[in-house]
Amino acid sequence: MIRLMLFFLYCSLVTDSLGKGVIILNISPKGYPPYMIKKTGKQPRGIMIETLQIIASKHGYTVKIDRIPRKRVVLRLNSGKLDATPLAKEWISNPENFEFTDSIIRVRDVLFSLQKLPLKFEKIEDLFGKEIGTHLGYKYPMLTTYFKNNRILRNDTISEKAMFEMLLRKRTDAAIINELVGKWHIRKNLWKGKFVASKKDVGGFDYRIMFARKWRDFVHKFNKELSLMKQNGLLEKIISKYKAE
Repeated sequence: MIRLMLFFLYCSLVTDSLGKGVIILNISPKGYPPYMIKKTGKQPRGIMIETLQIIASKHGYTVKIDRIPRKRVVLRLNSGKLDATPLAKEWISNPENFEFTDSIIRVRDVLFSLQKLPLKFEKIEDLFGKEIGTHLGYKYPMLTTYFKNNRILRNDTISEKAMFEMLLRKRTDAAIINELVGKWHIRKNLWKGKFVASKKDVGGFDYRIMFARKWRDFVHKFNKELSLMKQNGLLEKIISKYKAE
């Protein structure tokens, strides 16, 4: 009887120490600051990571970070080797096969150009004949037709930082970059005063976390907590912290 009681006590202690389990979250191998920030020798952080960590901890989960190339994420989710990844519904062909959280943040893609040579952008026609820096592999629905018929020239690069460097060398007229990502790079690379962002955007999306189907119940809980964080200002505090970093 004593041994049985000790066994149940041990099981209880193990459950308390481990919580309900682990959520394996994928982030881009290179990060996507300020949403996902990866630095050598430091724990990954950022808007999407911190938001999930706060909500997960309230429900007894810890978050473990993995770094899987985007083309392998769906396979890992379906095989059970991965639980979640930050994503927009528009970026995947079969969103109904997964569980998406409500929007954590609305993202805007804008045009950055040199402050000394600002590109006026009030309508699509303002971009005709211009060479626009774009991210390799990214789609820009608002401009797709014009890229195809060469009314607007597309100049692919491998990163946002590379786009800014092309602008500095005057090898492109403007670059399409996520507004917060662009401003983060400007701060980190001491480029203040060198670039200007358009007020008009060239697209946007709701940034969410996509979970494997088995996490449906947790996603419902996540959305309730997220709504509360929006109401009490905690989510805005998180976003503002990384905006100013």
